[in-house]
Amino acid sequence: MKKLIVSAVLAAALAPSALAQGATEPLSIVSGDKTSTFQVEVVNTMAAIQKGLGGRASLAKDHGLLMDSRAVREPIVLTMKDVAFELDVLFLDIDGTIRAIVSGARPGSLRPLDPGLGAAAVLEIAGGQAAALGFKPGDKVKSKLFGNGG
Repeated sequence: MKKLIVSAVLAAALAPSALAQGATEPLSIVSGDKTSTFQVEVVNTMAAIQKGLGGRASLAKDHGLLMDSRAVREPIVLTMKDVAFELDVLFLDIDGTIRAIVSGARPGSLRPLDPGLGAAAVLEIAGGQAAALGFKPGDKVKSKLFGNGG
């Protein structure tokens, strides 16, 4: 009976993390003559955007979360609440151009992540990846979302 209870508690603890991950699709970022590829989840509701990567234990270096804010009718304020690892946050224009990058966003921080430029979409990737791969404003994100990749 004790093993059954421990197994049930363990399954319940792991379930939210497993359920939080959705289907992924390819995304690439072109920086100079180099292209980096990622598998990303795409979300487009206020609830999913606000949750972001919260509640997850980690994020692989070649994965991310693409948040489409075009359909959301209210202001979006992103924080690192409930996020357990550093992120790089890329703010994107309607055509996928990187407008700004917030590097090394700290786990658990309630400080708003906002470069003050507005964004049609936001891409969250593992902390340190933007610098390691040489991403900068003006680089191009290619994805089905922007109609230029996929």
